[in-house]
Amino acid sequence: MIKTLVIDDEIGVCKSLEMLLSKDGYEVTTASRGDAAMALISEKDFDIIFTDLRLPDMSGLDILTHAKNRKSSTQVVVITGFATIETAVTAIKKGAYDYLTKPLSPDSVRIIVKRALEKIALTEEIYHLRQELTQCFGFENLIGKSPKMQEVFKIIRQTAGSDSNVLITGDSGTGKELVARAIHYNSQRKNGRFVPVNCGAISRELIEAELFGYVKGAFTGAVRDKTGFLELASGGTLFLDEIGETTPAFQVKLLRVIQEGEFNKVGTPYPTHTNIRAIAASNRDLKKAISEGGFREDLFYRLNVISIHIPPLRQRREDIPMLILHFLEKYSKKRMDNRAKEISSSAVEALINHDYPGNVRELENAIEYAVAFSHGDKITPDELPSSIRGNKGASYKIRLKPLKAARCEFERSFVVAALKECDGNISKAARLLDIHRQSLQQKIKELEIKFDKLKDE
Repeated sequence: MIKTLVIDDEIGVCKSLEMLLSKDGYEVTTASRGDAAMALISEKDFDIIFTDLRLPDMSGLDILTHAKNRKSSTQVVVITGFATIETAVTAIKKGAYDYLTKPLSPDSVRIIVKRALEKIALTEEIYHLRQELTQCFGFENLIGKSPKMQEVFKIIRQTAGSDSNVLITGDSGTGKELVARAIHYNSQRKNGRFVPVNCGAISRELIEAELFGYVKGAFTGAVRDKTGFLELASGGTLFLDEIGETTPAFQVKLLRVIQEGEFNKVGTPYPTHTNIRAIAASNRDLKKAISEGGFREDLFYRLNVISIHIPPLRQRREDIPMLILHFLEKYSKKRMDNRAKEISSSAVEALINHDYPGNVRELENAIEYAVAFSHGDKITPDELPSSIRGNKGASYKIRLKPLKAARCEFERSFVVAALKECDGNISKAARLLDIHRQSLQQKIKELEIKFDKLKDE
């Protein structure tokens, strides 16, 4: 049962709120003094607290601070009979969810309670998802429950424990650099540098100077010695993104580094030693490039000791709800008001239905855009980028039924997606979601998911 606390020195206010909240099915505790309220908060976890700003023995802001320190997800609503913009802003800046003015309107109270409970549900969902990601994968920034991503995570965990070179393939925007960083920071080289190099962004004339470094006077403009990426990465990991964009002539020199652990800086005949782990990435078909003479076969096999392929987002749509929640949390924190945004079920559906030629990067940009331009508490389809609003072509679809709490919206999408993925097999779906079969059966009942209508969800 939802636990509420009402703090006001006016007995009439306490009684009216107690009657209203009790009638709506909430557990209600009342207090007329700040010291008594402080003691109650220390002893018991409350979901929503209503507190007058002016109490006989302290300020309601003191109650707010104590409640937030005790349990951060508690939503505090301040009550005032002298409403001003200044007092409301001060309370909200200190963490209050909202404020009410006397005399209290039952409709206003109910609306605030409903919205506060939705925020609590979303906050708890974010917490549980974060815990789940940490426990299941150990890679905080890698998100996905689809079987394809589970296989990727399995390979990454095994790869992090070795020191072999790695080749990561996948479309642009799938997160190849995130995978490379996860491998590095979970490997024995984690205390060394992770040095990313975008081979496609550096001109062919400059790539040798950037990678190998040079000595003063090596060429016009070389007025001082420069340390190259290979030297910087010694003892750590060198990440060569878009390796397929390099020339065969450069690839010969790179092969020497990987085989011998040494290279020549531009402008000197003397070798420099380095100790790197090479992780390369490409969105090109390197085997095709080899057959066409654009990529050296010997370098390919030196890099491709361990191969990891990141599937495009359109092939793992069941991961999209978790990614939405992750990016919502990330970009809500960057707003000036620092208030978490929520997202409507119809907006989630539009995001799931999009084909994402830009993959995860495109989804992240869409959420950042929506958070920046959304005016209300919930992001609607109209506030998504036009490329997503106009999409009609996705064959994979999850129709989310609007529910009171954001948590239920996301839980429903997860459960329906899992059941579809497993063809309605509850045992398989429970394993996919990492919960007990009985727990999943209870969830299906709570969320009113009908198996005979599953294909229409």
